[in-house]
Amino acid sequence: MNSLAAALLAFALAGPPPATTPPAASLRPNPPVAIDATRPVDLVICLDTSGSMDDLLDSVRARVWDIVNELGRMTPRPELRVGLVTFGSPVVASAEDGFVVLRTDLTSDLDALHGQLMALKADGGDELVGRALQVAVDRMSWSQDPSGLRLIFIAGNESADQGVEQADFRAVAEAARRQDVIINALYAGSRDAAVGEKWPEVARAGGGNFSAIDASAGLFQVATPHDQELLDLNVRLNATYLPYGEQGAAGLANQLVQDNNATRLGVQSCSSRIVAKGSALYDSSAWDLVDAALRDDFQWAALRDADLPEALRPLTPEQRQAHVDALRATRQGIQERIEAVSKDRERFLGQRREEQSKEQGPGLDEALRGALVEQAGAKGFLWDGC
Repeated sequence: MNSLAAALLAFALAGPPPATTPPAASLRPNPPVAIDATRPVDLVICLDTSGSMDDLLDSVRARVWDIVNELGRMTPRPELRVGLVTFGSPVVASAEDGFVVLRTDLTSDLDALHGQLMALKADGGDELVGRALQVAVDRMSWSQDPSGLRLIFIAGNESADQGVEQADFRAVAEAARRQDVIINALYAGSRDAAVGEKWPEVARAGGGNFSAIDASAGLFQVATPHDQELLDLNVRLNATYLPYGEQGAAGLANQLVQDNNATRLGVQSCSSRIVAKGSALYDSSAWDLVDAALRDDFQWAALRDADLPEALRPLTPEQRQAHVDALRATRQGIQERIEAVSKDRERFLGQRREEQSKEQGPGLDEALRGALVEQAGAKGFLWDGC
């Protein structure tokens, strides 16, 4: 077993360029903000899970941490929440529901989202685009902050007018624009087929971008000279988490499960997850004391001894705080190193993406990245352009 394979095991255990439409007319201009400010970013993914979508589902699983990292390069820093809707599978939803399932409301718990993505299975059924969008628009807990960015990415490969009598995507898109929600459409197939199936019209109606993508392009995993160091850093990073409360044990266990899932997907997904864990967008405050103690509403007095790790129970509040502060300092040092390594890694990946784009059609990550840069920029976000 070579060193990289051994580290992966240790990690688990511890067509043409996308066509675009103009930005939504409803986008409200924002005043300049301080670079250390934060701003809400709500992103909902609507995925066709019918029988022909295996490659699309695998691409989303493989690239989700890359997209998180792309968002992490934005200024002001996003207060990121991600939601998930699936459509097209009769196994998990009925015709009465339009074969649509709200898998998770908008959440900052990226591990929970990743777990939902890993559990998806493709199955044959009707793909009701309008109904899926309706669920996303009406049932997600969208931020009401006027400076926030609210995006939907819907991906599939059948007629967008399927089930139009239940929900017409045009009417849903109009409702979305009134809420300043942008709808982007990704068609898994050729551009000509997408035009016939009305997918560019979905993006036009929703004020977003349309892309015809190669659903299999996201399956290609690129190794870099920086993966080994990131794997080593992740082992050290995981040692800084301090589970507490009712969600503590489950949260820590799920973190390790999602580490393992990313490892199984491949070296690029594995390293991209580590980079995301090193960023401010990875929030474990629901179960980790080190993150929780940074919240404005955190109070040691509100915690029972039973909520605390055994090692902290005999300590005074001051000693507990000192212990958490020491872990946070260690974590910050590791995260700073992850950030530095990730910049070198991203330059390497950027070169490989240019080479790959000459050989293949645009993939899921290129389509998402292009829309994010354009639409976040229209909202006043800046990109570090790493």
